[in-house]
Amino acid sequence: MPILSLILWGSAILLTLLLLARMVISGQYREYPLFSLYLVINLLQSAVGAVLYQGYGFTSRLAFPIAWTTQGIVVAARALSAAEVCYLVLGSYKGIWALAVRILSFSGALVLGLALYFGRNGYQFGILTFEVGLEACIATGIAGLFLFARYYNVPIVQATGLLGLGLGLLSCFKILNDLVLARFALVYGEAWNYASSSTFLGILVIWAWAMLQPAGVRLARPQLRSASEYAKLIPEVNQRLAELNEHLTQLRHAEWPKS
Repeated sequence: MPILSLILWGSAILLTLLLLARMVISGQYREYPLFSLYLVINLLQSAVGAVLYQGYGFTSRLAFPIAWTTQGIVVAARALSAAEVCYLVLGSYKGIWALAVRILSFSGALVLGLALYFGRNGYQFGILTFEVGLEACIATGIAGLFLFARYYNVPIVQATGLLGLGLGLLSCFKILNDLVLARFALVYGEAWNYASSSTFLGILVIWAWAMLQPAGVRLARPQLRSASEYAKLIPEVNQRLAELNEHLTQLRHAEWPKS
């Protein structure tokens, strides 16, 4: 491997180890267990890749399927981390979270089905489809989460927001990486690998910054009214809407020009 690639790869591993150590020491791995699992799996993938490529080479028949399998496992772990971020923000709202779970489950099943379908043309195509599909789900899910939280003023813990931001940005770049690298690998492969490694380093810095927040910081749970109280409010709301509609109708007739 080129020297610069080794430097970037080694820096990413070192920063991931420091991030994990910070989370273990501060106890933040309890707050973000699936994100911690993703970091561990990412490290294991790096170790497996190093052994395979150094021992068997990049084009080995043994290294190729194992490398793509580990890539699929890493993407699945990242998707679970994104779901964890969504739960930490929306989990207190049971109805909203129930809907979110259904959407996430349907998206995951759809992606898996597409991966199995395209996998008939080759294992690599199946994993690539699986990766692009899950990355798209992660990116759109995180973007939708932030838009929802902003529109409805749902508070987000700073560390959770930064983790979600990093996951969303990484997924966007991974989609671009898969689509661009697959088409222009021979022309821009080396330069694009440097850009990919540098981007991951930058996202690791964002996550490290997120973990600088003291462990155990939580926002107050929202105080939601009971279902019976909402049921009592519905007739009153409907009555006010009917009165508003009647008032607007009268105004329209009053301003309607006579023929």
